[in-house]
Amino acid sequence: MRKEKVISSYAGLSDYELSTLAGRILKAMKEPSTQANFPKPNPEITVLEPLVNDYITKHEIASRRGSALEISQKNESREALLNALRTLAHYVNEIANGQLSLLLSTGMMLAIQPGTVQAPTTVEQVQLRDGRISGQLRLDFKAVKGVWEYEVALGIMEANGEINWDRTVLTTSSRSNVLTEIEPGIRYAVRVRARNGKGTSDWCEPVTLIAR
Repeated sequence: MRKEKVISSYAGLSDYELSTLAGRILKAMKEPSTQANFPKPNPEITVLEPLVNDYITKHEIASRRGSALEISQKNESREALLNALRTLAHYVNEIANGQLSLLLSTGMMLAIQPGTVQAPTTVEQVQLRDGRISGQLRLDFKAVKGVWEYEVALGIMEANGEINWDRTVLTTSSRSNVLTEIEPGIRYAVRVRARNGKGTSDWCEPVTLIAR
C-alpha cells in the first residue's frame, strides 16, 4: 500500500486558492505542536513567512486591476512561493513517513491514493445566514463524500444583478463556517465547490443574503 503524503506541487491552484492555502500552511507550521514534530523545516519559517506575505500582498494588489508591472511582480513572487512549498512538502513527507496526523497538522493538501475516490459531485443544500454578531455570515451545506476540502467564493451582488466575486477561502468543514469582514446592508453572494484527488466539482448555484 502506498504511503500517505502531502502534495508537492500547487502550480494548478488559482491565485486566490494559493494565497489562502499559503496562509493556512504558514499558520499551521508556526503552531508549537507542529514545530515540535517538524523542528528543522526546509525552508525555515523565517524564510517561508516573508515569501508568503510578499505573495499575498502582491496578489491583492494585482487582483485590483493591477498594472502589467504589478502582475509580473505577483507572478515572480508566486513562483518563488511555489518552489518553497515544493521543498517544504518533500521535507514534511520525509519526516512524517506516512503518518496521517503529522501530515494533516501542516495545513498542506493531502494526496489521495489512486482508485479510492471519484470526482466530487456538486455541493447541495447551501445555506447562508447571519452570524452571531454583526459583520459575520454563517455558511452551511451538505457534505460531499470523499472530499478533502471545499472552496468558498464570496462576492457582492450589484444593483444590476451581477456578482463581483472578490475573495475565496478554503475549508474542510461543511458546517458552521464563519465568513468575516462583512459590511451590514450589503447583499452578499456565496458559491461553493468541492475538491479531492480526482478533481474539482462544478460551482453550486449562488446563494445570496443581505448582511445585518
